[in-house]
Amino acid sequence: MTEKSRRIAAFYLMISPWFIIFVTLGLFPLLYGLYLSFTNYYGFNMNNLKMIGWHNYDLVFSDSDAMYALGRTLYFTAINVPLGTALALGLAILLNRSIRGGGVYRTIFYLPSLVPVISTILMWKIMFSGNGGILNAILNVFGIDAVNWLGYDHATTSLIIMTLWGAGGGILINLAGLKGIPKDLYEAASIDGAGAFQNFRRITLPLMTPIIFFNVLMGIIGSLQVYLQPILLNGSELLARPIQPNYLYVVHAFQQIFASQRFAYGMALLWVLFVVILALSIVVFLTSKYWVYYETDRER
Repeated sequence: MTEKSRRIAAFYLMISPWFIIFVTLGLFPLLYGLYLSFTNYYGFNMNNLKMIGWHNYDLVFSDSDAMYALGRTLYFTAINVPLGTALALGLAILLNRSIRGGGVYRTIFYLPSLVPVISTILMWKIMFSGNGGILNAILNVFGIDAVNWLGYDHATTSLIIMTLWGAGGGILINLAGLKGIPKDLYEAASIDGAGAFQNFRRITLPLMTPIIFFNVLMGIIGSLQVYLQPILLNGSELLARPIQPNYLYVVHAFQQIFASQRFAYGMALLWVLFVVILALSIVVFLTSKYWVYYETDRER
């Protein structure tokens, strides 16, 4: 065996554990779910499985609950992603300043992203409570009437607030990007008389656009797949239907698969979501050339 062949064999041997896990736990279930979406599978009819073509996909677009859930999910994403991206960037800029105890503040802001999601939901459910909730207690101090945070009118607002609380991961990525901006640029700008706003607009923001692009893309993917938060925020059981404004798309798919035993239809719902995520990701990638600054592109 030649040296090149040994290197190739060693490479495939090293990646084989990842590749086996990817195929068995990733690729195979994905393709098998796609196959089931074209059948009449409902969980107990493997011996009588029939191909029904695009019937399940036709049901998705004629299902008023599915279309409502998709609309609410897109609405939630359209608000959550810009707010989360802006909040993470703004806090990162503040935490990037040379202040005493800066490391402690960074740790405090990052900690929420480490808290398990169920613990986070239960904590915010107590805070949103109409009886003794801390948010209403704060409002009462200022003479403002208590708000039914978990009610119909404010359910989505509560969900967004709870989601924004976990922006620590985005802060960490933005901090890494800010640390990579050369200080020489700010010094040169200050010599030319640039102020803080001009520094942000002309230096910080353009050089941070690759990080913002990543955060926007990951935010879209994550927001479209939110499931556990709306269910436990307004209920206590995984199969319980959340309040109507928080009836998101993945919640509807979960309900169809596990509560109604419509496995094939649920697979069709999830593949439609996959196409939506793919389409939005492509749009973000195609539009990135108009607002994302890459220094390597400029050099070319």
